[in-house]
Amino acid sequence: MYEKKSLIYFLLTYFFSMIIFLGVFDYLYLKNASYQIHQKQKAIIKEELLSQDLRWRFWEKNFRDLNVSIYSGNEILKKSPKSGECIDYELKRGFRDFNIIACKIFPDELKKIKEKLFVFNILALIFIMIIAYFLAKLFIKPMKKEIENLESFIRDVTHEIQTPIAIINSNIEILEMQGDKNKNLKRIKTASNRLSKIFNDLKYLRFKEKKLEKLNVKEISKERFNFFATQIENKNLKLNLNLEEVILNIDKEDLIKLIDNLLSNAIKYSPANSTVEIILTKNYLEIKNDGKIKNIDKITQKFYRENKSEGGFGLGLYIIKNICDYYGFKLQISSNKKVSIKITFV
Repeated sequence: MYEKKSLIYFLLTYFFSMIIFLGVFDYLYLKNASYQIHQKQKAIIKEELLSQDLRWRFWEKNFRDLNVSIYSGNEILKKSPKSGECIDYELKRGFRDFNIIACKIFPDELKKIKEKLFVFNILALIFIMIIAYFLAKLFIKPMKKEIENLESFIRDVTHEIQTPIAIINSNIEILEMQGDKNKNLKRIKTASNRLSKIFNDLKYLRFKEKKLEKLNVKEISKERFNFFATQIENKNLKLNLNLEEVILNIDKEDLIKLIDNLLSNAIKYSPANSTVEIILTKNYLEIKNDGKIKNIDKITQKFYRENKSEGGFGLGLYIIKNICDYYGFKLQISSNKKVSIKITFV
């Protein structure tokens, strides 16, 4: 995906840069060509004018295909309509000064030049884009290789880490069943839950296939609240729940990811001894907590974290946004007196 985006951005930037460059080149070339053509045409008119008999009664002579107007002071001796390229020529005969305006229509040479330039520009752009495409592919090839290596690494890590996480969780459950309520065990469980969530986020991004089914959002929400019970207890947070019965046609893991990431963020960024409010209606799911988001525009970007000291990869809200986009849910994030993340089931 990133390879394609980079290639498209490069080609578009290169394409529009070349259009600007060719536009400037065409303007300067046409300006110079227009000047040269006018100078050449004026020289032709002057040559034809001087080749005529400009002696006595010259205004009655046939000036070939020139339109000639002749003035002497304010006196009009001959008047023709002005059309095409014109020159103003002064002639002195005896004690009289004559002013001759000679005009001639030439073939539109500039139009022909414009047509040739247009064809040249099209061919040049096609050639430039072909070269740019192969150059971009050449430059992106190392990046593509690194992305493939990174994806392979993530795939291997998620595979290898699954077994030790399962062993840790199993042993925690055994110790809890035996009545062990040691504080260290709670810390281990909290760390294990966080590790499990990071693992599941990475796994979800790489390997998720969706299977839609009708699910009770209220029941699954309560299950996930229990999953985070240790983390809630460690920060002495209070959950203020207002939950209605809601049925959604959704993939179960998507729903779990949605609730887990909403609740995990609220727990992570809420001050200790504060309240987290969770509202579920038939129209929306909303979680409110104390805190503040500095950059709401960036908060759903992949790997973006407001507070790097809190850990994690910055995937929570990115995954939430992806799920909302897939199902057509509306995601609203606000940060006034409280942080509010609201998902409307539209």
